[in-house]
Amino acid sequence: RRDRARQTLPCRTVTRMSSKRAAQAVTRSISISVTTVALLGLGSVALAAAPSQADTTPISLASTRVFVEGDSLTVGSAGALKSQLRRHVKSVTVDAQVGHHTGEGIRKLRSPAAKAAGIWVVALGTNDSPSSAQTRKNVAHVMQLAGRNRQVIWVNVVRPGGYGRVNRTLRALDAANPQLTVIDWAAVIRKQRELLSGDRVHLTPRGYRIRAIETRNAILSLAQPAVS
Repeated sequence: RRDRARQTLPCRTVTRMSSKRAAQAVTRSISISVTTVALLGLGSVALAAAPSQADTTPISLASTRVFVEGDSLTVGSAGALKSQLRRHVKSVTVDAQVGHHTGEGIRKLRSPAAKAAGIWVVALGTNDSPSSAQTRKNVAHVMQLAGRNRQVIWVNVVRPGGYGRVNRTLRALDAANPQLTVIDWAAVIRKQRELLSGDRVHLTPRGYRIRAIETRNAILSLAQPAVS
């Protein structure tokens, strides 16, 4: 029974993320076509005016390093996540600490291990106050550090006390940024409340395994070919 539950839930996440990447591919295709037409008519002037595009091409995971920055929820899921990703990516580095705030985690993204990674997973925010404005600032800071050629996966927050506004902000930022993928952990928990422990933040052993699978599926979705 547990195996069936573990396999069903992540499939929904992959479908959602794949749809987003397909939409991004279509948008990029349209942008390229428009730029090509402009080049035919305007020559080098059009080339200078064409906006730069973030790299959203599918990633070769076998040669990609993954860096995960998180708090106690990542401490709990780190072993399962490494096991899930071992045969898919070149390496997985997990930096996690109980009580980590997002600002502290962002500083770790300047580390050599983070700089060497092509995918960042940011699993922070549970220890922050539920501020939409600060969430926007945090995401903007991370995306600036990520540059144009790195994908960022962000896990949203499950905690009582107004964190829905944080998750709505993350959802809007996800829709607007092709380099950002938000894992809707809150949606997973709404369907499987039994994954939570007594404090309604931390997880049962099965909950940590499911969280690892959701993160794995988000990473694997980045390698899926775009739909033409």
